[in-house]
Amino acid sequence: MQQAKIRIQKKILFLMMLSSFVVFSFMLYAVLSGGSIVVLDSWISEHVPNMQSPALTTWVIFITNINGVVGSVIISAAVIALLLSKKYYKDAQFYLLAFLGSSALFTFIKLLVERSRPVLKIVNEQGLSFPSGHSSMSMTIALSLTLIMLTKVSSPLRRDLLMLFCVVWPLLIVSTRLYLNVHWFSDTIAGLSLSIFWTAFSYFLIYKKEAV
Repeated sequence: MQQAKIRIQKKILFLMMLSSFVVFSFMLYAVLSGGSIVVLDSWISEHVPNMQSPALTTWVIFITNINGVVGSVIISAAVIALLLSKKYYKDAQFYLLAFLGSSALFTFIKLLVERSRPVLKIVNEQGLSFPSGHSSMSMTIALSLTLIMLTKVSSPLRRDLLMLFCVVWPLLIVSTRLYLNVHWFSDTIAGLSLSIFWTAFSYFLIYKKEAV
């Protein structure tokens, strides 16, 4: 029964890796070709200001900064230090590969695509837009931690909470990027899908035949 469950989990992760690659490829093509997704991007960006308020903006900026460059580095350094202190060396290797690989990928693609940010942004966010680095790193951190911790907990409730965290946290960060109008909708979807692909790929690369 346990081996069957493990096989199912690994198949799900593999399907996630393939499907996320397809989604990212579609987003990249749609943006470069000026497809219908660009129209949707503009519509969302134009209507976001209707939801903005000074009080809410303060909280949104606080939340989004948690997964900014500084926040992500601090979180990741703490995670790696904790894993090493527990002698979970392979887990630390996996997390580091996922984090650094995702960072390098979205940075390279930003330079390749050279997409500008929305003109209606309400904070002074510099740099290029596609894909969203915040979205990418939030998913990388959440998915990596979930995959690591699933091997450490046996309680069904804790496993469910891990899965909930893996979904809710990245979506929360995505919502902050859209609210601040510093990214187009397609940027955030591309960031999420890119990190799912790379994190899953990193997992199979590091653990190979080991169980989920």
